[in-house]
Amino acid sequence: MLEILLKEWTEEVKHYIYLIANFSIKESQVGAVLDDVLNVSGKMIRTKILLLSAFLGSNWENNKEKICKLAAMLELTHLASLIHDDIVDDSPYRRGKISIQGKYGKDVAVFAGDFLIARIFYYGTVENLNEAVSILAKTIEDMCIGEIEQDLCRYQEDISEEKYFEIIERKTAALFQAACSIGARESVCSKELTQKLELFVKNLGLMFQIKDDILDFTSNSKDLGKETHKDFQNGIYTFPVIMALKNSKSKEVLAPIMKKNREENLSLEEIIQLEKYIISFGGIEASYKKIETLSNTNRQLIKELGENPEINIYLEKILKELEEKRWKIII
Repeated sequence: MLEILLKEWTEEVKHYIYLIANFSIKESQVGAVLDDVLNVSGKMIRTKILLLSAFLGSNWENNKEKICKLAAMLELTHLASLIHDDIVDDSPYRRGKISIQGKYGKDVAVFAGDFLIARIFYYGTVENLNEAVSILAKTIEDMCIGEIEQDLCRYQEDISEEKYFEIIERKTAALFQAACSIGARESVCSKELTQKLELFVKNLGLMFQIKDDILDFTSNSKDLGKETHKDFQNGIYTFPVIMALKNSKSKEVLAPIMKKNREENLSLEEIIQLEKYIISFGGIEASYKKIETLSNTNRQLIKELGENPEINIYLEKILKELEEKRWKIII
């Protein structure tokens, strides 16, 4: 029943995504660019978090249209952030397809991302969805701060675990929390339930980022749908690297690679060796252990979210997918 409900509502969200994004430029060249933007939509996990948060409240069944509009605004915020992220990372691919900046260039990509954000706020204002507009504006502010802080920490070999989580809480987890907050408020969830939901999705956002950081080392471009090893090559030392560097034997081995990485591009052989080092020095294992710790906290929170077995099972499924270990190294 829940899967059917989510599918039905998600399709309605997609309708509003196209309505908001293509409202005035559907048949133009700009509209063609926006069609490409919308075609890279993924599993829409943030949309589903918003919907699930709403389903836990008491005012969702007769409020479908508004909730789906809000979810569309949230999903477009995520898509805009991905466009800008690909520009910063110089990524030619996104979700297995050529990225907007890869196809049209950085200038068009910048304006495409900005266009989506403008449409979100215009639509939200016209539709009198001011509370959601305020939440999304604050969330974008947090995401930008996280990205700026990450950029300022490039090639910083002594970046701390605490700083890493401070950054990803803003740049990744913040939008998960916004999804929860918008859905829970619109469905009149209690303050206590909303607080538990927000902690759950904050942890979920952290888990998603750590898993993404793991896969950057242990997956391949085809499976991941984007280039691998870009973070390390760009001087962004993520959780697996931070944890590997805690091994007393790692620094003398990794330091020369990190020094060279700052000065020039690493060769394919050096990247393969780097992956082996990150694994052998415990970086990947420690990262999965952190996911497990966050997942266990979330399992306790699931028990406190109320008696809705279908939602509980769905959330547990998400946790298990994030805990699943993928170790194979393929270049």
